[in-house]
Amino acid sequence: MQKDIKSDYQSLMQAAKDTKAEAMMLEFVEQDDGKMVLRTSNDESEDLVSIEFSDKVKELLGDDTQLIGQSMIHAAIQTLMQKQLSQWHANVYDEEPVHYS
Repeated sequence: MQKDIKSDYQSLMQAAKDTKAEAMMLEFVEQDDGKMVLRTSNDESEDLVSIEFSDKVKELLGDDTQLIGQSMIHAAIQTLMQKQLSQWHANVYDEEPVHYS
């Protein structure tokens, strides 16, 4: 499962790079099979991230399964936004002034 999360995260990062500063409306839905997916609201065919818990984990989490999945997605989005902010701030260059006062 960790390998799937890593590849899903990489897919999310690549999607963010491809869209640059373009706004994206996302939706987090639970499918009929219990799989939770994050996707763009205008394209239901491609999932950006998917989370699927085993039956054993679902039994342990009970009604909190969706909340846990949502928290995982939220953490991924926060990490992505922090990375983007860091990249934008990294492009600020210090220039030596022409005149010193």
